[in-house]
Amino acid sequence: MVWLGVAVVLAACGEAASDTDAADEEPTGPQYAGETVLLEESWTIPEGETVRVGPGTTFEAASGVAIRVEGSLIVEGDADSPVAFLGGDEPRSWEGLVVASGGYLELTHARIAGATYGIHAMPGSDFSVDYADIGTSFKAAVIESDGLFDHTKFHASGDSTSAPTTDASIDDVNGALTIINASPTVKNSTFDNSAPYVNMVQVGGANSQPTFDHIAITDGHCGIHVYGQPDNPPVITNAIFEGLPYAVMAFATKIEIRDSVFLDNTNDVGFCFEATDEDAPSLSNNYYSSGLRLDASCTQIGTADDSPAAEANPDAGPVGL
Repeated sequence: MVWLGVAVVLAACGEAASDTDAADEEPTGPQYAGETVLLEESWTIPEGETVRVGPGTTFEAASGVAIRVEGSLIVEGDADSPVAFLGGDEPRSWEGLVVASGGYLELTHARIAGATYGIHAMPGSDFSVDYADIGTSFKAAVIESDGLFDHTKFHASGDSTSAPTTDASIDDVNGALTIINASPTVKNSTFDNSAPYVNMVQVGGANSQPTFDHIAITDGHCGIHVYGQPDNPPVITNAIFEGLPYAVMAFATKIEIRDSVFLDNTNDVGFCFEATDEDAPSLSNNYYSSGLRLDASCTQIGTADDSPAAEANPDAGPVGL
């Protein structure tokens, strides 16, 4: 086990940054591989610095510690030796990974647990996450910038606090994945372990237009709750929604849902309040195990699937996870 005084390490290992893309840059800060690192104070990776983390590395963070990425953090675990970012066993035991404006996070084969926000991508940041497991945090991720999640398992905290809401908020219990004024891509990923009255994915802000492809959502109240994007509709394709009171809530949003599978949900689409027939949810070629189930707010504005699938799409759900 290694303890490193953060300020000392950064000063000792810094050197001139290269002009190549962050993922190809030589490290200009500390490098880690196959070791346990204790973080007793918050760590900032400054602008112009690239830190690489190799397989088998575990960061153990004390209470209140955050890893703030203003430069580049490249995390390269592998399937047999993932990288771990851990605090205590409970949500909020440390702050998590914060990607600041201008910062870049590339994370592959890694686990994040016990944080307030596992990943917080702030406006103006960039990120690419592949083969990650993010759970036991107050929120798995808060996303305020464009980027990519692929092959990622999102686990909600299981907080049973009921917090009825329409919009997306960083501090609201809803949204294990919370997206605000951003258009990330989320694909080949799963979502589970939310409480019966807590939404799994919360999307807010008029400038949000995320894409969800080949995902699966179970164990929650609302699978995806979108709010207030009438001109920039989020798009859902090849998804599976199973056993949810509301698979999708579409508040004043013309969300597009295609080639997806709805299994035993109380409502497949609902909460279409403040929407009109011009910005009603658009449904096409989806399979509904019990016929399309809409709540009254969606029925009243004419929401329908004019070309429902006769059989479940065999290619729906995550690929390669």
